[in-house]
Amino acid sequence: MAANMKQRIGIIGCGTMGSAIVSGLLGSRMSRSRLISVFDSVRAKSQILSQKFGVKVTRSNSQLVQEADVIVLAVKPQDLKWLGPEVRRSFKKGAVVISILAGTPLRALRQFLGTRPVLVRAMPNLGAQVGESVTALTGSHRRSLAVAEKIFSGCGKVVYVPERQFDLVTALSGSGPAYFFLLMELLVHIGVRGGLAKTTARLLAVQTALGAAKLAQASSVEPGELRRRVTSKKGTTEAALRYLERKKFPKMFSEAIARAVRRSRQLSEASRSFLRCSNASS
Repeated sequence: MAANMKQRIGIIGCGTMGSAIVSGLLGSRMSRSRLISVFDSVRAKSQILSQKFGVKVTRSNSQLVQEADVIVLAVKPQDLKWLGPEVRRSFKKGAVVISILAGTPLRALRQFLGTRPVLVRAMPNLGAQVGESVTALTGSHRRSLAVAEKIFSGCGKVVYVPERQFDLVTALSGSGPAYFFLLMELLVHIGVRGGLAKTTARLLAVQTALGAAKLAQASSVEPGELRRRVTSKKGTTEAALRYLERKKFPKMFSEAIARAVRRSRQLSEASRSFLRCSNASS
């Protein structure tokens, strides 16, 4: 097991991902509760985390930033507009800021947060809640990236990706759990419609998805080859897959991902536009 982190860690935003990161840090013994501080504008969310994990709740974002060596920004992207002015003068020189804000490039973060912190951008996903996230990281400071890797390794796997590919990563893995949930939802619905009890249909759908994922993870064989191996000639699986191909499902799904990429780019452009307006008015 990796050595415990000694840095004081602050989490701004105690929603789904902020909570998952705290859980991952403590569950993997990467950090200790006495070294973790949290703050959320909705006070009840901070208190829930404090009661569950024994972490400290600060009085404000500024206090958290002043005390922490590593700060994880787990708020909504639009919150950066008011958060930046509130905390930018409170950072220690060289403090590490890890942002999981979708559609918010490092350049925008620098403009909002100032020159004191070292910045890392991260894109985890909902699997962090059960220690099975995959988190993409990008940044230019090697030591800070290593810190971010330690934090997110407590939530699952970590990969390094150039920032220019973050829109694609957001569409593939950031949004990815929803695609698998949709497939499971459809399988359950079809099973119930066919007469299965809902609990049975759910078990069949979820356990099948889990088994397929574990098999793909454990195998050195590509997913396409695994699919071919389970598809017997003139069998039931082939009948279903051929129908999906005739209906152009692969093309349709590729276009859906492209729309998610485009939306991520629009969010990034919105951040850049806000920066241009801010610079023009200053």
